[in-house]
Amino acid sequence: MAVRYKLVTKGFEEYLEKLAKASKDIDRVVPEALSSGGDVLLHGMKRRVPKDTHNLEQNLICTQPARDGNFHYVEVGLNKNADAETNRYGNVQEFGSSDTQAQPYIRPTLDEDMGKARREMKKVFIDRGAL
Repeated sequence: MAVRYKLVTKGFEEYLEKLAKASKDIDRVVPEALSSGGDVLLHGMKRRVPKDTHNLEQNLICTQPARDGNFHYVEVGLNKNADAETNRYGNVQEFGSSDTQAQPYIRPTLDEDMGKARREMKKVFIDRGAL
């Protein structure tokens, strides 16, 4: 069960292709765009996460932009270095258990805020003269 989400440049292929044809340096802009989009999702998750002890909220992160070949991404969600109890609690909150009702914070964020994240990413491309 996932307690983090990988935000990628998928959906921006048309824009990235235009950038490449225009000889723009997309590698310069993509990390900033992903960080901006990731921050939108992180804020949404922190707003929705149950806040009993605030431990789960404090373990939500947006990673630094990374690259695997031409694939750029950030991961947003529960810190990979969080302890086992926090990971278990995060899964139970997101998906529920036999005796605990789910209080999802990742899926509603993706459903409700992904458009905002994509708009923020597009804004960065435009502001940096990449579109």
